[in-house]
Amino acid sequence: MPKASVVIPTYNYAHFLGEAIQSVLDQTFRDFELIIVDDGSTDKTKEVVASFADPRVKYIYQENRGVCAAQNTGIQASIGEYIALLGADDVLLENALEKGVEVLDSYPEVGFSYAQAYIMDENGHIYRVRKSSFLDASTIVDGRKEIRDLLVPYRITISAVMMRHHCLDEVGGFDEKIGNIAEDRHLIIRLAKRYSAAYIAEPLVKYRVQPGSLSRHANPRVAEEAFLLILQEVFEDPDFAPHFQSWKNEAYSYFYRRIASYAYGKDARLARHYMRKALRVYPQIMLQRNGIAIVYRYATLFLPDRLWLAFRHLKRHFQDPSKRLRD
Repeated sequence: MPKASVVIPTYNYAHFLGEAIQSVLDQTFRDFELIIVDDGSTDKTKEVVASFADPRVKYIYQENRGVCAAQNTGIQASIGEYIALLGADDVLLENALEKGVEVLDSYPEVGFSYAQAYIMDENGHIYRVRKSSFLDASTIVDGRKEIRDLLVPYRITISAVMMRHHCLDEVGGFDEKIGNIAEDRHLIIRLAKRYSAAYIAEPLVKYRVQPGSLSRHANPRVAEEAFLLILQEVFEDPDFAPHFQSWKNEAYSYFYRRIASYAYGKDARLARHYMRKALRVYPQIMLQRNGIAIVYRYATLFLPDRLWLAFRHLKRHFQDPSKRLRD
């Protein structure tokens, strides 16, 4: 039985998939299986997988059911003690599995590990590092403390996470009701409520952010349903809510601003609606470092649509490309 299982869910990512697969096969840690779950792709995904003649590579095809279902299929098919999930357009650094296995072997009380991540654009250009907002060095963290890093804002990259298989089974895997919006955040919060985490203070994955990704074009109403499930997981749990009351308003404000971002450029009225909710629930945000930018963004939503779109186009034209893509 392999020590680790790597699951890659994919849908029409044949152009990136080969690089993701090769990054797994190039790992310094060798005792693994690689499961690619093809969620109904219509491109050359099957041919890309078939080009790798390695017995550790397994291919599963299913009708299109969404990323959560694809990840659950891979998890259910895996037999490794530890599980890592890799995006089909992401790239593991060569020591990623070795580091994850080492920390989980060393600390049996830990349910999952997570590392820093390089953030790259669609062309593979790395422009920053995603890291914990409150940890500076590798350490073991109580799950309750970890949850705050899952709320405002999100600092964990699912492709940099390694989980114990039995812990995933206990929390039930991915909730398929949540769709493809913050499904990883929802899962990690449920794990953190039960288990401590190991933070690895170095990048172990290159995470690709693309302007055309599904989550960036989400329906705001659907996003609201997904985010409310996440918030309820923390703030409506009687065992956990008391520990996070001081974060509640800020967390809701953050998620409302995220929902508003999905409406930008499509429905200014809806964007204004969610920005008003964000400012109303946590007006203190205007006094924080990015407060002026938030108020400014809200004010631009009152411009006539044609003028607003022209202004937005002009701003993007002069903006640093590395700042156009947000995680």
